[in-house]
Amino acid sequence: MALGTVAYERWQSLVMGVSCVVLLLVLGSVPVRAEDEQWWPIQVKSYYGEYEVSKKKPGRPARSFGRARLEEWAPPMISGNYYRIGVSFPHMKDDYWVAVNYGIIQEARRLGIGVDLREAGGYTNLKQQIKQLRELARSGVDGILVGAISYDGLDDVIREIRKQGVHVVGIVNGIRAPAISAKAMVSYYDMGFYAGEFVVRHAEQAGKANIKLAFFPGPKESSWAPDSYDGFTDALKYYSGKASMTDVRWGDTGRAIQWNLIEKSLNNNSDVDYLVGNAVAAEAAADIVRTMKLEGRMTLVSTYLNASLYDKIADGRVAAAPSDLTVFQGRMAVDMLVRLLNGEQAGRDFPFRSGPFIPVVTTKDAARYPYEGLFGPRRYQPIYAMEPKG
Repeated sequence: MALGTVAYERWQSLVMGVSCVVLLLVLGSVPVRAEDEQWWPIQVKSYYGEYEVSKKKPGRPARSFGRARLEEWAPPMISGNYYRIGVSFPHMKDDYWVAVNYGIIQEARRLGIGVDLREAGGYTNLKQQIKQLRELARSGVDGILVGAISYDGLDDVIREIRKQGVHVVGIVNGIRAPAISAKAMVSYYDMGFYAGEFVVRHAEQAGKANIKLAFFPGPKESSWAPDSYDGFTDALKYYSGKASMTDVRWGDTGRAIQWNLIEKSLNNNSDVDYLVGNAVAAEAAADIVRTMKLEGRMTLVSTYLNASLYDKIADGRVAAAPSDLTVFQGRMAVDMLVRLLNGEQAGRDFPFRSGPFIPVVTTKDAARYPYEGLFGPRRYQPIYAMEPKG
């Protein structure tokens, strides 16, 4: 990695550490209940300027934005414009997207706007997501939030919808889409990098000269899984010993699929030091290694955090995971769309791309990050439709 990139990563880690102190104060001091409206300020990393796809690489912000701005998020106030927005998710098969749903619904409720949410059923169903996006646009929604199944597979349909005068804001998953109106997301390259940093520190503190790893990134069709894999492998370059990636297995984030991939991998190679993967994989791995009586022989790490995994980190069965704070991303995406509908310009009046800072939650410090602040109430059930207040 180039010296400039190394310096940037070190600067970014320093800033992240300072900002996470602020984030801890927010999560630890603000009660998170359905009736609460004051969820801000939070520290975010924002990008302003023109979005030029020719200067965009997967997993990274477009270079046309220039340097990130470190700022506090300021949501729009209630204005009496009771919009109705569409939402398109890849799936609702695990509690990761349920937490995003919670953030969207809570902010929509605060602002008095309606929601119509569709989910495509999985990362192999790109055609279904395209169909649902067209249906949402035809239904007369004022704008659309999309968690993209594919990095560039939605380019044409988003261009088509934008020509109809409907704004589309990307949420959580990386997306190319030259016609996208704004993006609420963090870098999954960074998420993978921070997971890799944890492994490097953990291995060096344990005095390991050599480590073997198995990696389960997630669906290859997505943008975030390859991005997290790239970030993780880049972080391993800083390991002072020898790191061997013995197995890499891609697959949809359905629990049964991840379980099967991990089980097959460990049946062939059970002497790995670190099993790393998406949150569904890491959560399943905690149960698999117990069943196979491999507990204590390997360390489990995830590239992101969901609600089920949080409990396994808290009880020590999984060592760590960076959190992209999905509830906050959901709220920010709604805010961006409302600002666009109110006539503001992304990249000038508010960030074209912005996301919360990324804390790494470990077994040692999980108690400092309240569950409800990260994911919403434990018994929350996703809401697919909500009428505007007006």
